[in-house]
Amino acid sequence: MKTNKTTGKNTVSNGAGSSHAFLFKRFFLIIFVLTISALAHAQSDTTDQQEMEIYQVVEKMPQFIGGKQALSEYLNINAVYSQAAKDANVRGIMYVSFIVEPDGSIEDATIVRGLHPDLDSVSLDLVNRMPDWIPGKQWGKPVRCQFTMPIHFDFSQSKNESLPEMSKYWHKKGEKRFFKICEEQYGKSRAECDCWFNFIIWNYNDKTLNSLDLDEIFKTQKCE
Repeated sequence: MKTNKTTGKNTVSNGAGSSHAFLFKRFFLIIFVLTISALAHAQSDTTDQQEMEIYQVVEKMPQFIGGKQALSEYLNINAVYSQAAKDANVRGIMYVSFIVEPDGSIEDATIVRGLHPDLDSVSLDLVNRMPDWIPGKQWGKPVRCQFTMPIHFDFSQSKNESLPEMSKYWHKKGEKRFFKICEEQYGKSRAECDCWFNFIIWNYNDKTLNSLDLDEIFKTQKCE
């Protein structure tokens, strides 16, 4: 029962106001649920977009495990160059671009600027076979990141014009065997092995690899 203040008469509520309040609450609840659903969907789309987006610059750039020194060692140990590339005396810097995925894997390697067809092929193979990297991070989360890596080549230093002409043995099979042993068994870089090979040609051109004591040579001699 409600009292009409103007007339003083009692009136009986018919429940219409209560019904309107109920409908409003229900309408508000539906709007609220739809809003939350839309926000969740938008947030999901944003997350998917972030995962698909390829970043050029991020808060923490991707990194080869072990840093630049480890990357340099990987390139020197695993690169196998053709004789054509060596004979061309190529010197310069080439650039390979690739994507470091959020899990550290490498995808879509391409040559940005090449130097020699054989070197381009070797470089792509090296990149595609690289172990997983530490991924780049943005807002504290791993993201897809574009990375461009320079690779230095200088075959002009490895071919010394003042060296004596290599013997038939070293020219045919000795050179290849020496570099394989130098890099794989002794863990030396390509540049170090180039230097030691020149040293051997100067001093042991008339000998074979089997007759040389590389342990003693590397230990007691100096290559510059």
